[in-house]
Amino acid sequence: MRYNIPMKKTVNAKRFFIDYQYYVKPRYLERMTLIQMGERFCNAKAGYPEHEQLCYEITYVYNGTAVNTINGKPCRMPAGTFNFSYPAQKHSIFAEGGDMRYFFLGFVPDESHPLCSELKKLTEKNEPVYANDAFHTHSAFLDAILNLESENRLSDFVLVNCINQILCNFLRSYYQEPNYVLKYDGATEIILFNMLSYLDENFLGFKNLNALSKKLGYSASHLSHVFTAAMQKSPTAYVLNKKLEYAAQLLSENNVSSTEIAQIIGYDSIHSFSKAFKKRFGTSPTHYKNSRPNSLLI
Repeated sequence: MRYNIPMKKTVNAKRFFIDYQYYVKPRYLERMTLIQMGERFCNAKAGYPEHEQLCYEITYVYNGTAVNTINGKPCRMPAGTFNFSYPAQKHSIFAEGGDMRYFFLGFVPDESHPLCSELKKLTEKNEPVYANDAFHTHSAFLDAILNLESENRLSDFVLVNCINQILCNFLRSYYQEPNYVLKYDGATEIILFNMLSYLDENFLGFKNLNALSKKLGYSASHLSHVFTAAMQKSPTAYVLNKKLEYAAQLLSENNVSSTEIAQIIGYDSIHSFSKAFKKRFGTSPTHYKNSRPNSLLI
């Protein structure tokens, strides 16, 4: 059953706060009760004051840097950091020195949920729980929020899958489980499969092939040669294209500025980002953004 609780929403040039709350009428999903979900963009020093947790909560910093406190203990959270908090803890989060955007997910898993026991183990530590995201989990948060109030008949199915992906990504990141690679016999196709999988998952932070070289057992130069021969472009060029395509995706969300996107994908200046974007798409980021259909937040 869907509960249409009024959404707190403010949108202006500087900040927005989307907060779907189901406290009064909890929203029951597959083996889980959804209590709250949303995202917040705030200026330096702004955020959410200390409050006592009523349920499990995953907080995820999308961009910028937060100062997060659990029971009065502060922790700096750069972009791509999870915090897991649980009932009776006191929690607050504020932007550190600049704009900051974060997602939040409040929930109660049923005892039958396959991850319930894993989450309970973390509460037994009775200490703040943080993890560095290894799986680009922001996309799962974005998809979940887009499906929260959708009338599409498959929206709840997508929502459940997104939430479970968020929980799995958090746990795998917390336990620092390795990104698995396909076992191979040296065949070029398998090497390429592993390279593409790695680059697609790590393109935002990609600097070189050294980490993948250690994982696959080949030199970085050999991997680069194999990739370039097969794909007709270098790994660096492939990653650049991925970054620009991701930038175009973010521009389609009318709540993300070109300057913010340039920082997210690793450009030092808006000028160099705009030049690369125009070369790839034939138009400036601003024109591309203005030509897209209005987003959910408008």
